[in-house]
Amino acid sequence: MTPSQLIYVTDPLCLWCYGMAPALDSFYNNLPDELNCITINGGLFPDSRARVTDIEFREYLKNAAQHVTAKTGQVFSKSFWSLLETQGFRYDTEPSARASVVVKSLTDETHMRQFIHALQRAVFIDGINPNITDNLSSIAEQSGIEKGSFIASFNDPTSLEATHNEYALANKMGVQGFPALIYQHQKRAYSLAAGYAPLEELQTALNWARSESNQPTVISKKNTNVCNSQGCSI
Repeated sequence: MTPSQLIYVTDPLCLWCYGMAPALDSFYNNLPDELNCITINGGLFPDSRARVTDIEFREYLKNAAQHVTAKTGQVFSKSFWSLLETQGFRYDTEPSARASVVVKSLTDETHMRQFIHALQRAVFIDGINPNITDNLSSIAEQSGIEKGSFIASFNDPTSLEATHNEYALANKMGVQGFPALIYQHQKRAYSLAAGYAPLEELQTALNWARSESNQPTVISKKNTNVCNSQGCSI
């Protein structure tokens, strides 16, 4: 029998993904053991689509951050805003995504999610520059990954290829923004979240999807707070 899968599509530097992190942790802690969990990167502002953090873009992020904090309680520090004001800084999400792929390759899915959440705290609270490989390796060390191993894997072209493959998979699945949570059973897929959703909504959506796998039921309302490369609906 084909096992059920839970696919989380994210971007480490997505503000709403950071906002949903506590709820997501609680959600995963109560999942049945037989459920196969997969985390992939969707690509928010990677490489050529990276954004220069000029005044306009910083104001856009501040507006989104205010909504995230009001909705979730997750905070953004002055250190983060100071980072964005650094001359020449680009909001490039690809190094962070690539680092998460490396952590997954050296450990497992659980450590990858832990790394992403640690990275989010380092950037959004401590103001750490995620474009510097040494900074990423220091965060990865929290997962027990030796610095040399991380850097060697990060610099290996296959890690970039794997990251791009995750972007392509998210696109193939029709994911338009992050966070996104999808439940798959056999050949059917069910959207549990298309944007931020609190714990109660995630649990309700999962129960619906599992029930729907056997018989029809009422579909829960979808939350519409979504971050993508064009912006956030807030």
